[in-house]
Amino acid sequence: MIIIQTSSLSVKFRENFNKLRKQADSASTVNQQREKVLNDCLAAARQKPGLFSLTVPTGGGKTLASLAFALEHANIHKLQRIIYVIPFTTIIEQNAEVFREMLGDDTVLEHHSNFIPDDEDWKARLSSENWDSPVIVTTNVQFFNSFYASKPSKCRKLHNVARSIIIFDEVQAIPVGKLKPCLEVIRELSLSYGVTSILCTATQPTLEKSASFAEGLDNVKAIITDIPTLFSKLKRTEETYIGTLSDEELAKKLMALDQVLSIVNTRQQALDIFSCLPATSKEPEQPENYHLSALMYPVHRSIILKQIRAKLSNGQRCRVISTQLIEAGVDIDFPIVFRAIAGIDSIAQAAGRCNRNGKNKKPGRVFIFTPEQETDSSFIRHAAQSAGKLFAKYNNNLTDPNCVHQYFTDYLWKNEQRMDEDGILELCRRAANLEVQFREISEFKMIESPTIPVIIALEQECIDLVNQLEFVEHSGGILRKLQRYSVQIYPYQLDEIKDWLESPVPGIFVLRSGELYSKITGLQCSPPEGQAFFG
Repeated sequence: MIIIQTSSLSVKFRENFNKLRKQADSASTVNQQREKVLNDCLAAARQKPGLFSLTVPTGGGKTLASLAFALEHANIHKLQRIIYVIPFTTIIEQNAEVFREMLGDDTVLEHHSNFIPDDEDWKARLSSENWDSPVIVTTNVQFFNSFYASKPSKCRKLHNVARSIIIFDEVQAIPVGKLKPCLEVIRELSLSYGVTSILCTATQPTLEKSASFAEGLDNVKAIITDIPTLFSKLKRTEETYIGTLSDEELAKKLMALDQVLSIVNTRQQALDIFSCLPATSKEPEQPENYHLSALMYPVHRSIILKQIRAKLSNGQRCRVISTQLIEAGVDIDFPIVFRAIAGIDSIAQAAGRCNRNGKNKKPGRVFIFTPEQETDSSFIRHAAQSAGKLFAKYNNNLTDPNCVHQYFTDYLWKNEQRMDEDGILELCRRAANLEVQFREISEFKMIESPTIPVIIALEQECIDLVNQLEFVEHSGGILRKLQRYSVQIYPYQLDEIKDWLESPVPGIFVLRSGELYSKITGLQCSPPEGQAFFG
């Protein structure tokens, strides 16, 4: 068992954190509020282990402040390790890299579905299965699935969760249909296994126990001492609902602006709106209009984001149509954002890409609109309906904590019957009568429709890595590098393009042809059937 050497880790963290402080503008409102967030975290770390909430607006320094809390709390209470649980694989690697920069390479272990330790690196594989490292960065899927699993490889890590600090980043992203089983895990770890859990987000859901929510959590302590003032000080946008827009009407509004971001709910919406924008640049490599979605492999997206940031910095024309992936930890700053109607939490994330650093004296403008074509996703419809009830009351201030609270109260209350859609808790209760339904309980899955990666082998580095696959005994290290060139799709989409794919080793699919991959919009395949695909 590894116990965190908190004294040495804390020293290294402070050294690196102070370097960042020196580079920052200490006079700016944003950085002054980040200091207050840090101080609140360090003060709260002295409290007894238990359940905490950390509610900080986007851009308020939540990630590093939560790490400071965890290190101080572990040092005071002699806890074992820090576990970061993150909902999106699109940001897990970048967060892990931040932690490595602050604490050192050997301190942080990534464990998620995209991480494939090399077959010959038995130490990495064993560490992944055991979580035998000071800092673990994992996903909601990997974390919660393990507590209801029956396979030894998935359960082997669980003893190392005891007496740990678990930070649930973007806790509002736990699927509503899985919420009650997930809350039961958080509750039990706190009550019986000496775990400190932090519910961390800019839009804190109403997860505490109440008359209308008996399964909620008890005794959740707020880390931030004055949440309303923090949000008021860090308020950099105004949010306004502008009604229904067709794709053509939205495109016309976007073309009238020089720098603007539009975020929509599905890949198909992004493609439809982007197709309405006219080509404006004579240089194909330097367009004025950009498309972003998870149909573009990570290296490709990084190149596009670099171009976008450069144009924003230089004051050049830059219009971006994106799916929700840009809301997941992407540091980008537009003066104006259009957001397709969604939950208040998604609207707040969109607002976090507008006037992000507070450089503009006037508030950034976030315009909420209803697409003319309604989505097939019941999740988006229900979230939008709960949000829509608050537009008139909180016009221009939809990120207000009171608005967020009312939104989640309405949204979760409407969906309470769906919070355990698999009936997992009832199966667990039967265990009290020795009727343990191990097989049925182990069917719990955070995500019902797993996707399949397709490697896009169009760049020379990727081509060289793919060519090595057939000739190496242990392919794990190569596959991990290839993740940066992969796109996740559903099985039926794989069937649709299978004639274009190669399989150099069993279970690995490679696209070498540029005919099915656009440098502008990514992989060409049909949208998910009857559901929204976020990203």
